[in-house]
Amino acid sequence: MSTRGTAISAYSPAFSKGAQVYGANIASGVVTSAHIADGTVVAGDIGAGSITSAKIGTGAVTSIKLGAAAVISAKIGVSAVQNTNIAANAIRAGAISARAVTSAKIGVSAVGNTNIKANAIRAGAISARAVTSAKLFAAFLSGTVSGLTSGVVAIAHGLGAVPKFVSVVTRAAHADIVAATANQAFLAAASAATSTNIYIKTTKGGNVKYSAYVQI
Repeated sequence: MSTRGTAISAYSPAFSKGAQVYGANIASGVVTSAHIADGTVVAGDIGAGSITSAKIGTGAVTSIKLGAAAVISAKIGVSAVQNTNIAANAIRAGAISARAVTSAKIGVSAVGNTNIKANAIRAGAISARAVTSAKLFAAFLSGTVSGLTSGVVAIAHGLGAVPKFVSVVTRAAHADIVAATANQAFLAAASAATSTNIYIKTTKGGNVKYSAYVQI
């Protein structure tokens, strides 16, 4: 007598060919990724909201994954775009709104000589009394020429360029000026100036005080 027990037909209704496999009949963990064919899971098989940020790997969303115009301003966080995120020459003039660049947006000493075009600053842009003597490339000189009856004395102006304008006057008391024998100081010639010196001559010997204004 056989002791193998009662045989179960391979064609019993519950496991016959064509029988449906329900979720309740599948043990937990039985169906793994190896059992899912490539391309089987399509968009329609993914539930709304099922793919969260935790399911997306770091660096997985690349630029080719983004549709044209997909990243709008509402998707960009406040202060998310820093200086290091902006390519050189990326911001063109057309991207700046009219009157967007105010004085508060310009850093101290940000506008240097190389940022100002030739003839860009017109007379109307300069406030009244804004250009003082301290703003002029000029020199105010004074001194005494001693014992010069003939010849010329060189006076250093320190501007490092040939002046466009030089004026010399005698600096003396009223009695000295009106005296018939008064000494006078004046430029040695109309073009008596170099990038280093101006040149003064006096009418008589003695000590003659002078004042000079030299402008580049």
